[in-house]
Amino acid sequence: MVIALLIAAAAVPHAQKVWTEAPAAATRPTAPPQSIAQLVKQAMPAVVGIVAVTSRGEPQDPFHDFLQRMYGSGGERQQPVRGIGTGFFIRSDGLVATNGHVVEGATEITVQVGYEERAVRGVLVGKDEATDLALVKVEGGPFPVLALGDSAGVEVGEWVVAIGNPFGLSRSVTTGIVSYKGRRDVNPSGRPGYYDFIQTDAAINPGNSGGPLLDARGAVVGINAAVNPAGQGIGFAIPINMLKEIAPQLEKGHVVRSWMGMSVQDQMGSDLAEWFGVPGGKGVVITEVVEGGPAARAGLRPGDVVLSFEGDPVSESYRLRWLTANAGPGRTVKMGVWGDRSLRTVAVALAEKPGQAADEWPARAEAARKDPEPLGVSVDEQPGLAGLRITSVDLRSAAYRAGLREGDVLVDIDGSPMRNRAAFRKAVAESGAVTRLYVRRTGRSIFFGVRKEPARTAQASP
Repeated sequence: MVIALLIAAAAVPHAQKVWTEAPAAATRPTAPPQSIAQLVKQAMPAVVGIVAVTSRGEPQDPFHDFLQRMYGSGGERQQPVRGIGTGFFIRSDGLVATNGHVVEGATEITVQVGYEERAVRGVLVGKDEATDLALVKVEGGPFPVLALGDSAGVEVGEWVVAIGNPFGLSRSVTTGIVSYKGRRDVNPSGRPGYYDFIQTDAAINPGNSGGPLLDARGAVVGINAAVNPAGQGIGFAIPINMLKEIAPQLEKGHVVRSWMGMSVQDQMGSDLAEWFGVPGGKGVVITEVVEGGPAARAGLRPGDVVLSFEGDPVSESYRLRWLTANAGPGRTVKMGVWGDRSLRTVAVALAEKPGQAADEWPARAEAARKDPEPLGVSVDEQPGLAGLRITSVDLRSAAYRAGLREGDVLVDIDGSPMRNRAAFRKAVAESGAVTRLYVRRTGRSIFFGVRKEPARTAQASP
């Protein structure tokens, strides 16, 4: 009954939030689900498979050769590479959460929906490399959704259920317990980022990435991310609260992080806390301050100890870094700081993190938005070669949804050969409600039908 109520609540999209919130519970469900079969039956329709095609390079999945032998996926190494992953609907209009590495470098995304695994074209909405999280959008709906729980309340020893597509074996279910919380000493990608994994012994294998980790009520408490191949029963999931904190920005394309301009120490032992005279012995010690940075302008200096951030106590350096990064550039935050054996409140005006660059695809999308082209497609002439090369495709356009991609060569429109941009614009202007495009892609010829849409007004990014 609890599970049924949860999923019923999840079926209605939230008016404000990016996701659907699970109903609050007075206590954590520490016992196993009353019926794992019933929980899975309720959750499975909202879980999707994701096939991401990259144009070239080595596959991200280390088990590519295994998959190729079993299923023939991947083809030759110089051909487009298919990566297999998992995702799940978090909003009924088709918004899907998954891992960033599942869709990394993808030129084409296919989302497999429902038990029949109906193939639907997906559009990358936003990707954040620092947390390995991404949002993908599909047209249609309403779709069943999974409600998001509270990963902060998850307890070690609690029962969890993982759903995904390990090794391409779709809709596989494994169970286990939470083995550890706050695992920050592992870095599966080898890149700088924010890592705060839930460790579980529920089997998580390649292909499970991006799938939900459910608690005994059926609420999502984590996103399956990685496995330790050297051991057994050691899997990692990204806490769902991490997605909640960045999802509003992620839905806009990418995450812009703020910066305070200081370095902090990972730990403050009891002896050091005693030396500083820190009340309660807990806080985060500042070790360096960037000259001219926000922290320096606010009067912070090495040896100060941060006790609170916007009224919330902080005792871990990771938590302070995370709160600072996600507060937002331009915002002024108040911190409780202990220094010279006295407590003071310091207001810091945060700046944008230096050297931060959006992922490559949002930059291309933004360029397309500023100067809309017919059908949302930009083209360039190829001296000495037939056809026009497509240089960008607006991610919001019908052309993108139809399957046109950057690098395609446009041969003709409605039978008219494409020799220059003028011919392109003329052909589109004279076409009917649906424009037929004839395209060459990596040695193949493909026809596309693109329905015209009302002209979009260029908008500055928020």
